[in-house]
Amino acid sequence: LEDVYINGDKELLKEFLNFCVSLTKELHIAHVVILSSNTVFIERIYSDAKLKVTSRFYKIDHLNRGSTEEWLKGEGFSEGDIELIWDYLGGCIPLIQRMIRDRHEFTTLKEYLDHQKWLAYTEIVHFMNFSGEITQEERKAFKDIAEDIVKKGFFTPKDTDSYRITIEKFAQVEILFFDPLSLNITGNNRLYEKGMEILLRGQGEYRDCSRF
Repeated sequence: LEDVYINGDKELLKEFLNFCVSLTKELHIAHVVILSSNTVFIERIYSDAKLKVTSRFYKIDHLNRGSTEEWLKGEGFSEGDIELIWDYLGGCIPLIQRMIRDRHEFTTLKEYLDHQKWLAYTEIVHFMNFSGEITQEERKAFKDIAEDIVKKGFFTPKDTDSYRITIEKFAQVEILFFDPLSLNITGNNRLYEKGMEILLRGQGEYRDCSRF
C-alpha cells in the first residue's frame, strides 16, 4: 500500500491505518492484528503518535536455542550438526525447513551451509553494487554496520542521514532488521550475518556454485 494515493493526495496506507483505529478505538467493534516482516513499516507505525498510543507491539522472533536444539534432535541431527546449524542459520524456521529438505543435494551439511552463506553474501553484494539503489557513502555505512553486527551481534544507529537511509534501504529488502523497541539493527536472519563475514573478509571463501 505504500506510495499508493487515492482521491488525489490521500495516502492509501494512512487511510487504511486510520480505518483500523476507528474500528478499535472509536467504534469498539473489533481488534485489528497486523503482521509484517517489513521493519521500516513497523517503525513508521511506532513513530506515529496517534498509532503508537492506540497499539501494542509484539516482536515475533526466531526460535531460541533450546527450541531449535529440541527440533533438530527430533530430526535426528547430532550435537555437532546442531552446533553448526545454529551458527549458520540460528533459529530461523524457514531456513531450517529448507535445510532439512535440501541438504541431501550436497555432499556434507557443511557444504550446504557454506553454499547458503555464499548466496546470502552475493545477495548483499548485488544490492550494494548492481541495484542502482546504493551510493558510495551508503556502501561505506553498510560496511560499518556489518562490522558491528559481526563483532557485537548488533549495531546501534548513528544520528546521520547516511546511516539512517542505509538502514532503511537494507531493511526494505529484508537484509537488515531494525527493532524500534530496542533501537538495535541486526541481520534479518543469521545467514545474512554470515554473508557479512565474507563481505568484511573479502571473497576468499568463494565456492563454485555454477551447477546451482
